[in-house]
Amino acid sequence: MSRRGILIAGCAAVAACSSGSGVVRDPASPTPASGPAAGVTPPPRGATSGRSGDEKPRVPVRPQDAPLATLREVVTADSLVGRRVRVTGHCTAVARRAPPASWTLESGGDTVEVRGLAPDPCPDPAASPLSIFVQIELDPPGGTRRLLLRLPE
Repeated sequence: MSRRGILIAGCAAVAACSSGSGVVRDPASPTPASGPAAGVTPPPRGATSGRSGDEKPRVPVRPQDAPLATLREVVTADSLVGRRVRVTGHCTAVARRAPPASWTLESGGDTVEVRGLAPDPCPDPAASPLSIFVQIELDPPGGTRRLLLRLPE
């Protein structure tokens, strides 16, 4: 076969595979087909994995994705145990400075122990309130007292 023949055969093969073959292409799909096979009902756009209502909310991994909770809510709302939130208050006492530090966060008369990086200086009554990203746990496990595990920000 001559060079010209190879070139024509190559162009024909490319044209046969192109999207200009008359098939309407779905721009949201990487496949060249226009839709599902006959008798197949596609899931609605934005549908989840088929589980309904029992999906857990996403766990925030960044402080800006976490909801803001008051210290009062942290102390009283059982629904927050195991969740990640942002909470604001004042550091009122530090048991240890070296990580993992144990310190107390206070706001509106409520106090909760925090484990993790302690603010410096602490305690400092003149300091403005600080907002921290935490995971709320029970201390001891199965108990009723709340413990805040400070997460990296």
